[in-house]
Amino acid sequence: MIVTTSASTRTPERSLGAATWVVIAIGVALRCVSYLRRDILWLDEAATARNVVERSLAELLTVPLDYGQSAPKGFLLLEWLVTRVFGTSDLAFRFIPFASGIAGLLIFAAIARRLLTPLGALAALLFFSVGYWFLVYAADTHPYGLDLALSLAALLLTIDLHRLGYPRRRVWATAAFGALAVWFSNGALLAEFGLGAALGAIAWRDRGLRTALRDLWPIAALWGASAAAAVWVGVHSMFPAAREFFAWAWQFGMVPVLRSPTAFRWLWGAWRSQLSFFHGWAVDDPVWTSLYVILALIGFVSLLPRRTREAILAASVVAAYVVVSMAKQYPYDARYLLASLAVFVLGIGEAIGVLASAAWGRARALPRALALLLCVPPVYRVIAYPPPYQWTVTGSYMAQIRERWQPGDVVYATYGRSLEVLNSAPRFGLRAQDYVLGPCDFTDPRHLLRAADALRGRRRVWVIVGTGRYFPYSPEYPYLRTIGVRRDSLPVRLPGSIRTVPPLPFDIGTAYLFDLSDSTRLSRATADTYELSPLLRPILRSVNKWNCYGVWSPLRRESGIGTAGDGRRTTGDGR
Repeated sequence: MIVTTSASTRTPERSLGAATWVVIAIGVALRCVSYLRRDILWLDEAATARNVVERSLAELLTVPLDYGQSAPKGFLLLEWLVTRVFGTSDLAFRFIPFASGIAGLLIFAAIARRLLTPLGALAALLFFSVGYWFLVYAADTHPYGLDLALSLAALLLTIDLHRLGYPRRRVWATAAFGALAVWFSNGALLAEFGLGAALGAIAWRDRGLRTALRDLWPIAALWGASAAAAVWVGVHSMFPAAREFFAWAWQFGMVPVLRSPTAFRWLWGAWRSQLSFFHGWAVDDPVWTSLYVILALIGFVSLLPRRTREAILAASVVAAYVVVSMAKQYPYDARYLLASLAVFVLGIGEAIGVLASAAWGRARALPRALALLLCVPPVYRVIAYPPPYQWTVTGSYMAQIRERWQPGDVVYATYGRSLEVLNSAPRFGLRAQDYVLGPCDFTDPRHLLRAADALRGRRRVWVIVGTGRYFPYSPEYPYLRTIGVRRDSLPVRLPGSIRTVPPLPFDIGTAYLFDLSDSTRLSRATADTYELSPLLRPILRSVNKWNCYGVWSPLRRESGIGTAGDGRRTTGDGR
């Protein structure tokens, strides 16, 4: 008997296939915009870039990083190779994350097709393509985008390994991939911890302990040995001060022990916060922002009986991050958890796919309409707030300053923007003598004012002031308003796509032109006589030794590399 497929059956399949490629194309386009149109390297990106630029390959791989940074050796190797081939432009530094973002999109599509219904896979892919976190870190000089791509690749390999019955060549290929990946990505190391445990438990349950050991010992041996070595190298690749700094910075960013009554509430709040960026509105509303967490959990309840083993493998990635963070070894913050967020998106896609396929009596249109409605918020958000997502606009100010530059001009950058100015100054044609980096000193605000005092007598001083949650005060600005005349202020020029709503980056700065040559105004105060604002008192009471560590003190290099004869100017002590 010849079985034929009707045109009515083929048409929906073809439509879904075409829609999938459209969504992938949208995701690629959004990542291209993020990559090509972001401003200069922001603070932490610049810190990574300075380490790569200032060092030989041997120094980069064997000496702990400066500026309070840490990164896997494989990622640093890739950054070093790309910048030696293509130069040290911002695009070169962001190329590895960009390539990882495209690869992660394609790998996620492959995983969604294997686990979910066609409609569910399409919904999950839509969320992943336009998701804020996935777009940001597809164009950010950090290993987080690579974490995502390698973790998803490990998940895909283990899913296929199980589905194919653990063929010997596949086992060895998966073992080799995982052993290599942990040197490029901390996220992949954690994902493999969960996947290895889940894969072993599944094989034991299905095939017995002896057979499971015989089939999977290469993965256990290679993953375990390589991961242990990578962890040891990573721990010993930080200066002691950097380890202390990270412990202080993330002391409240770890999952509480589950026996604590607040642990589940803490986890729910973290998931709600992380998934809230799929909303275009009510991002602080606990009801609305719980919606996608609930959908993800419903999706996995639905997926478990239908794709039990695959669902367990996917869920093991989330479990690994929770367990390791609960052991106080890894911060539970969105940028470190992109693979976990991708698994949540799979659950959301499954829930939406089940809803779209439901039939309530004769009402088929209603569940499909509800499923479509659930896909609106992330689409609305990316339209209202399209990439690139700016975390600094220092490049905008530097470009405008260069356009208005006159002989004798000088740029003064407060400590919150010093590293960005230091890293980008050559691009804008600024020499070492054309810019001054303000010191960071929370214990003595007058130290900052004395730095500003060194500019007395100059007619044109461009001042870039850092503001926002990471830069709680810049006393130089009100002091300069007292002793000088503000001649100009620069508007923000945000590169990138047209926005329907103005962006609100967390640390946009401001820039002004001051004239400090008026003797009458200069006589009003000095650094030692200026009356400091009483608003500084609560800030100063909360100061500790880490407030001026790492990126806040760009002329201090713990390694000693690049400190001799660099010709850079600072009015502080460069500590």
